[in-house]
Amino acid sequence: MVDALGIREAVATDANAYRPLLADRIRGPVVVVIFLAIIVVAVLGMRYANQDAAGSLDRMLDAIIRTHIRRDQPLIRALVSLGNPLPATVLVAAVAGAAAVARRWSGVVLTIGGTLAAVTVSELILKPLVGRLRYGHLSFPSGHSTAVAAVAIATAILLIGAQRPCSITLRLVAGLVPVVVAACVAVGLIAEHIHYATDTLAGSCVALATVLTAALFLDVFGPRLRRGSQPAL
Repeated sequence: MVDALGIREAVATDANAYRPLLADRIRGPVVVVIFLAIIVVAVLGMRYANQDAAGSLDRMLDAIIRTHIRRDQPLIRALVSLGNPLPATVLVAAVAGAAAVARRWSGVVLTIGGTLAAVTVSELILKPLVGRLRYGHLSFPSGHSTAVAAVAIATAILLIGAQRPCSITLRLVAGLVPVVVAACVAVGLIAEHIHYATDTLAGSCVALATVLTAALFLDVFGPRLRRGSQPAL
């Protein structure tokens, strides 16, 4: 009887234990990715500070994209609209809600907090600091790309780290889908002449660095906060 009770208590403890967002073995590479993303944003920001014209990289990528994708296509407009405030909020709510249903509370915090932090960095810090203009509006980094990429990266982290399905290959494929959608949004912004290519690249890098940093922070401090909130027995 005592052994059975002990087993049930152990199972309950395991069920309530903090589940890391990032596996231990990838945290080193994740730190490298964060620094590389920051470097890309910094280099591009210095290169295009206080400018209102396309650079050589923009002209090359813009020409390639606009050669293959026509402007004003319904699908492209629909993708671009995902970065608007209301659709982006719906996306965040949907992913955070799914994480809450799965009782992945760190995923709820990552999705909401990571996206808000990334958009804040792009819109309130970097855009005024860099001062790059397109059609008279601050454009670097792209807020649309930042918002959609942040939600996509948070979703990918949650899908890859999910308990179901058991196949890691299926989870990796599922995690790749939102990332591809975010990339398509960035391409759509270029095709629709809303942003330069480097604007969308920088926005994606801001999202990448911010959300991955948030995931690392939660994995370091989440277990400690969880233990501190549990009543002493």
